[in-house]
Amino acid sequence: MVNYKTAKEKAAEWNVSPRHIQNLCKKGEIEGAIKKVGAWFIPDNALLPIKYTKSNAKDFHFIGTKKKLFECAVKLFMLKGFEAVSICDIAEAAGITQSSLYNHFKSKQEILDIIYDFYCYNHQKNRPDLESIEPILHSGSLFDIITSVWYEFDPEYLPNLLDITKIIMQRNSFDERAKEITKSLLIDSGVKYVESFFNRAVEIGRLAPLDTHAMSMFINAVRTYTLNIWIVDSSPETTKKVTEDEMKLYQIATNLLIDLKPLGGK
Repeated sequence: MVNYKTAKEKAAEWNVSPRHIQNLCKKGEIEGAIKKVGAWFIPDNALLPIKYTKSNAKDFHFIGTKKKLFECAVKLFMLKGFEAVSICDIAEAAGITQSSLYNHFKSKQEILDIIYDFYCYNHQKNRPDLESIEPILHSGSLFDIITSVWYEFDPEYLPNLLDITKIIMQRNSFDERAKEITKSLLIDSGVKYVESFFNRAVEIGRLAPLDTHAMSMFINAVRTYTLNIWIVDSSPETTKKVTEDEMKLYQIATNLLIDLKPLGGK
């Protein structure tokens, strides 16, 4: 059973204004929000949407020249740094004139804004929802439950997402947007996302009552750590080693949960 909170309660939890929550509900940007007697109610496990910057785009399936420009910009920003790359460099890498580039993007800053938006969009879009994981919560093993919260990124976009993560990490110390993405998307929202599934597992009796927030912080920390190792070195050897280490840590978490004697657990 889904529990709901008022817009005011969720605003206090998310440290934003109730008006902001109401506007997000009106736009359909908070999944599961319902309106009753003129008031909005939000599922307790709902996640605050990560706001886009300036592009206001709702889809990032670029095609043709725009896709090539986008991918060239991502690669150049990752290799050289945003400040060291010019519009001319991006146009030249894509094999077009600088004037033609402006048919697709207004400025270098707009390209960076859209790169950030692309990253946030795909992270949220590729998170499995509760409905798809519900069968695992009911019948999977404890290890299955812990490892079920995987992001299924489209292989076509995965290389860009990895390169953009590198850009964000490089700019984290001085770019406010990069800091926001790291804190809100990768840490705060990541923990809240995992916690919602653990809360559901406790609710249906698959897990004994526990500090789901602390366990979610551990799982998200493991994921963040392995992601950073992979970013530094994505060779097949390192990828294999990192994956093995990640599974060992998840097994440790599983053993801790087994010691709690979960109700009906496997």
